[in-house]
Amino acid sequence: MRPSLTRRTSATRGYVMITVLWIGIALSLSVAAYLSGAREQALVARAEVNTLRAAELARAGLNVALADLGRVGADQPRTPRDGTMATLRMAEGIVTYRIRDEGGKVDISHAPSELIAPILNRIGEVEGMDAFDAVNVAQALAADAAPGADVRQILRAAGLDSRTADIGARYLTTYGFDAQINPATAPLPVLEAVPGLGPAAAADIVARRESGRPLPRLGSAAAWLVERAGPAYTIEAEARLDTGATARIRALVVARGLGFRSGRMRYEILSVEKEL
Repeated sequence: MRPSLTRRTSATRGYVMITVLWIGIALSLSVAAYLSGAREQALVARAEVNTLRAAELARAGLNVALADLGRVGADQPRTPRDGTMATLRMAEGIVTYRIRDEGGKVDISHAPSELIAPILNRIGEVEGMDAFDAVNVAQALAADAAPGADVRQILRAAGLDSRTADIGARYLTTYGFDAQINPATAPLPVLEAVPGLGPAAAADIVARRESGRPLPRLGSAAAWLVERAGPAYTIEAEARLDTGATARIRALVVARGLGFRSGRMRYEILSVEKEL
């Protein structure tokens, strides 16, 4: 009887050891899963914090751009209002901003389709829109666009994808308030679209602007070009943290008048878009 009892005891011990082993493995897997989940949660939380910090930095860039835009004195440093990038180095990363004069764009709520189509055609060379579609879209925009409408929404409703609509908004607006264009801030594709102003003359205007020289005689193109800035501007501010997180803010602002105490132009923010 004793050998049988010994064998039974040994088998029981074996089962216990196997059970303990499996329990240990299960506990190890549970701990590993918990640590992995906690690590993932920590990474997600860190990413969210970095995104929020980037958004705040972009907002600071927007405020700097508004201060820049408010300077009216000839002796005060100002960035060009033609979309030229300004770069600032901050403690946590880099901020860039651009100021675009809406008066330097083609107002689709006032301009004829003949002025809109060349710009769409220029965009189409990169984005796949042919000349026929550009003319059709231009005619639709000239007929239906209302002053103050969201130009990106109008372009998307006309069949352009979001990326192409964003590109188009650099050259087209509904806040120009008339069909005339400011040659002092108009981008090259807009100048090239002006009747009576060929590519060489348009490039000459941009070169003169960049070197601080006066603009040339405009000839027949003068009917479309008037050197008058604002009153509406688009500001794009982008922040990139040293950690790699980015955020972008786009704001449309319009002048309210000079501040009596500050001596700066004050602006009302009409809309703000954030991209995180």
